[in-house]
Amino acid sequence: MTVTTPPPATPDAPAAPPGRGGPRLLLLPLLAGALIVVVALVALAATLSAAPATALVPAPALVTWGTPVIRAAHHLGMLLAVGAAGTVVLLLPGPGGRLREHHASDRTSTRFVGAARPLARLAGSGALLWALASLTLIPLGGLEALGTALTLGGPTGGPAAPTVPGGGPWEVALDTDLGRIRLGVVVLAALAALFLLTARGTVAACWGLVFGVLGTLSLGLAGHAGSSLEHINAVNGLALHLLGVVTWCGGLLAILSARPLLSSDDLAVVVRRFSPWALFSVVVIALGGLISAVLRIDAPAQLVTTPYGLLVLAKTLLLVALAVLGALQRRRLGDALRFRHLALTEGALMAVVIGLSIVLARTAPPVPQTVPAVGDLRVMALVGFAPPSAPFSLAALFTQWHLDAVALLIALGMAAAYVAGVVRLRRRGDSWPAVRVVVWLLGCLALVWVTSGGPAAYGHTRFDAHMVQHMALMMIVPPLWVRGAPVTLLTRAVAPRRDGSRGLREWVLAGMHSGYARVVSTPPMAGLFFAGSLVAFYFTPLFELSLAAHLGHVLMVVHFLLVGYLFAWVLIGLDPSPREINPVMKLVTLLVTLSFHAFFGVAVVSAVFLLAEDWYRSLGMYTSEQLALIQERGGSIMWGVSEVPTLVYAIVLAWMWTSSDERRAKQWDRKADRDGEAELEAYNRYLAGLRDQDR
Repeated sequence: MTVTTPPPATPDAPAAPPGRGGPRLLLLPLLAGALIVVVALVALAATLSAAPATALVPAPALVTWGTPVIRAAHHLGMLLAVGAAGTVVLLLPGPGGRLREHHASDRTSTRFVGAARPLARLAGSGALLWALASLTLIPLGGLEALGTALTLGGPTGGPAAPTVPGGGPWEVALDTDLGRIRLGVVVLAALAALFLLTARGTVAACWGLVFGVLGTLSLGLAGHAGSSLEHINAVNGLALHLLGVVTWCGGLLAILSARPLLSSDDLAVVVRRFSPWALFSVVVIALGGLISAVLRIDAPAQLVTTPYGLLVLAKTLLLVALAVLGALQRRRLGDALRFRHLALTEGALMAVVIGLSIVLARTAPPVPQTVPAVGDLRVMALVGFAPPSAPFSLAALFTQWHLDAVALLIALGMAAAYVAGVVRLRRRGDSWPAVRVVVWLLGCLALVWVTSGGPAAYGHTRFDAHMVQHMALMMIVPPLWVRGAPVTLLTRAVAPRRDGSRGLREWVLAGMHSGYARVVSTPPMAGLFFAGSLVAFYFTPLFELSLAAHLGHVLMVVHFLLVGYLFAWVLIGLDPSPREINPVMKLVTLLVTLSFHAFFGVAVVSAVFLLAEDWYRSLGMYTSEQLALIQERGGSIMWGVSEVPTLVYAIVLAWMWTSSDERRAKQWDRKADRDGEAELEAYNRYLAGLRDQDR
C-alpha cells in the first residue's frame, strides 16, 4: 500500500463547502510541475556532461532543453486528467456520504455533488494542457528526427524562420510513426478535455476518463518501445508502466489537490477506496518497468556503468522507497503524523521519479533498439520479433511460443481476481459452482495460448495461423469466460455502495442495464456484430493494418474478444441480461450466424486474390503459389472449425432450455403446494362456467 487512512474525524468536523478552493486546487499541481521540470533539467545536464554520446540523436539546443519542459507539462496534464477524473468517477462519496439521512439508499446518483465538479474541471484543464503539450511535441520531434539546428537571427537582427532541409518540422514529424502517435494522443486528450470540462455528472466524467486512459495507453507506442528489438513486449510493457504511473501518481495528486474541499470523513472514504488502486499500481509499475529494463539492459553491470542504467537504478530505488514508505506510514499513522504531510512527501518523491523518466526517454539504452530492415533481418524488423524457424504444423501450434508478457499478466490477473472472489464468497458461507471456476480458468489459459503460443508466433507471417488465432479469440476464449458468470460473481463478492456513488460493481451493472446494452444484447444484433466483423475486417485495409501496426493488432484482439463475448453471452450466458430472450430466437441466431461464418470461409477459399498481399510479399518468405495455398488453408480452417462451436453452442442451448423448463415446472409445483393448487381450481371453475354458458 502506498497511501494511508487519515485519522478519524471529530464529530463536529465541518464538510468543506462545494465549489470553493478553486485557486488552491491549482497550487499543488503547479508546484509538482515545477519540481518535475527542475529534476528533469538537472538530470539531463548531469547525463550530457557525463556522456554526451548518450543523446538519442543530435538536436538543437531548443529541442534538447525545451523538450523536457514540454514533456513535464505533458506528463502533469496526463496525471491530472486521469487521476482527477478517476477520483471523481470511482473514489468520491456520493450524496449519501454528505447527507446522512440518505446513508441507506441503494440508488446511485450521477449528478455532481461536493468536490466532484471542481475536480472534474481540474481534470479537464489537465487534459487540455496534455493536448496542447502533445501538440507542441510534434514539431519538436520533427526537429529532433532531422538532427538540425535552428538558425536564430535574420539579416536585420530579428528572429528568422527555421530552415529545415527536406521539409518543415511538421511534415517531417507527421511522416513518422511517432508523430502520428502524438497526433492521436492530441485527439484523445482533447476529447477527454471536452467531456470533463462540460460534464455535469459522473457519466460524462467517465467518458472523459476512458479517453484519458486510451491516450495513456497509446503513449506506449512512443519512445524507445516504438522501435525495440522485441517490439510487442516493449510496447506493451511501457503501456502497462504508464497505466500504473497515472493511476498512482495522478490519484495521489488529485486527492492532495482536493483536500481543501473534503471533510475529514469524506477524505477517509476517498483514501480507503484509493488504497487498492494504489497497490494495483505498485505491482503494475514494477512489472512494466521490469519488462522494459530487461529489453534494454542485457547485463547487470550496465546498471552502474551506463547513464541509462544509472537512471533506471535511481528510479527503481525511489519506487521501492515509495512503496516501503507508504506501508510504514500506514502502520504508524497517529496523531503526530498527518495524512497531508506523508502524502506531500510521497508526492515530492513521485515528482522526482517522473523527472528522471523524462530524461530516461531521451537517453540511449545500452542495447540497440533498432533493426535494419535488410537481409535476414527484414522479417524481424517488420514483425517486431523473430518468428519461429520450425515449419508450421498442427504440433507447432502447441510447441512454438513467443511470450506476450503483458497478455500473460492480464490472464493471471483475471484468474487471480476470479479465484479471490470465490474465496471471499466461501469464507462467508456462500457457495459457488466449481465448474464455473474451471471454465473461467480454462478461458484464461486459452488466452495465454492464443496470444503467446503458436497462433501468435506464426500469426504475423501466415494467414492460416492467423485464422487459428482469430477463431480462438471469437469461439474458444469468450464461451469459457461467459460460462464462468463473472458479473454475477462480482455482484455477490463486492459489497454495494450505500452512499449513492458508483464503484466498479455499480459501473458494471449500470453498463449492463444501459440503453446501449439493451440494443446490442438482442440475438440479431449480436449475430450482426459477429458476422459483420468478418466482412469489415478481412475485405478492408483493416486486416493488413493489424499485421503491420502493433496498435492495429491490439485492437483486433480486443475487438474479436468483445464480439465473441457478446455473442456467447447472448446465447449461452449465465449472467443476467437486460431482457429475457426467447430460446427459439437464440437457436435461429446461432444457426444463421455460424452458417454465414462457414460460407465466409468458403468465400476465402475460393478467392482469386490475396488478402493483405502487400504485407505478405514484403516479408519475402513465400512465393505467390505458396501464399495462395496458405490462404486456402486458412479459409478451410474458418469453414471447418466453425462446425464444432456450432454443435457445442447448440448442445448448451438445448440443455439451458430444458433446465429452464424444469425449473419453471418446479416453481409451479411449489406454488401449487403453497396455495393448495388455487390457480388450477380457478381455471377449472372458469371451464365449468364456459360449459354452463353453452348449455
